Amino acid sequence: MIIQHLKNLYLKVSIHPLTLLYFVFAWLGGYLKWYLSTLGIVCLHEICHLLMAYYFRFQIQKIEILPFGAYLYLEDFYFQPIWKEMCVVLAGPCSHLFIYAGIQMLSHGVYQDFLLTMNMFVLCFNLLPIYPLDGGRFLSLLLQSIIDLKKALLTTLKISIFVYCLLFLFYLQTNTLIIIGYLFYQLVCYYRFIYVYLRTYYGMIPSFLNKCPPIVHQHLIYRRGFHNYYLMEGKIKDEKEMVEILLKNIKK
Repeated sequence: MIIQHLKNLYLKVSIHPLTLLYFVFAWLGGYLKWYLSTLGIVCLHEICHLLMAYYFRFQIQKIEILPFGAYLYLEDFYFQPIWKEMCVVLAGPCSHLFIYAGIQMLSHGVYQDFLLTMNMFVLCFNLLPIYPLDGGRFLSLLLQSIIDLKKALLTTLKISIFVYCLLFLFYLQTNTLIIIGYLFYQLVCYYRFIYVYLRTYYGMIPSFLNKCPPIVHQHLIYRRGFHNYYLMEGKIKDEKEMVEILLKNIKK
């Protein structure tokens, strides 16, 4: 069973062409050890996301090894219970406590100082509220649990763009160009994803089981994680009756 899981996981791992190019540059530049060490920290971070996703039986789409780390793609993220998704997101930042302990035990001297610095940098960078970093994903999930789903996604996008602009202004350098460019690309993808996701999610409402706590609205909003009811024209309407109206309201 474990061997089969590992085989299936191996088939889902892909290496971005730029990563191979970075290997060559790092080797020619004489800093391959330092590059691989930093990449290893980020990959351990991503492995903890993966283990938590496996624990909750998320559908693993693929794992892509990027020049500056790794990225886990989950097919059903944003379709599972919010608390489970939060656990998957938080598993990455929590991993740095174990990485810190490992660095303290297994290294020393200048190399240890470098690893500790990189470990802290990766942790702090991932906590930035920029989608798709862990900080941005957690912010999105937090907002989705307390406000309208569409508003939560768009608010996450606005905050992400604002923080990204600050990052662009103060940290744009030659060695950060690829990371900042990647984040810009992901923000564009996130903007497109929002409306596709809303159409998909609203369209799935009729198939949802009525196991969530009920919540009644007087306005056309949708709270994820609840069974939504609407007080309209003096009558209570179930969320299944509102699907068509919710779909029409996506672009408004």
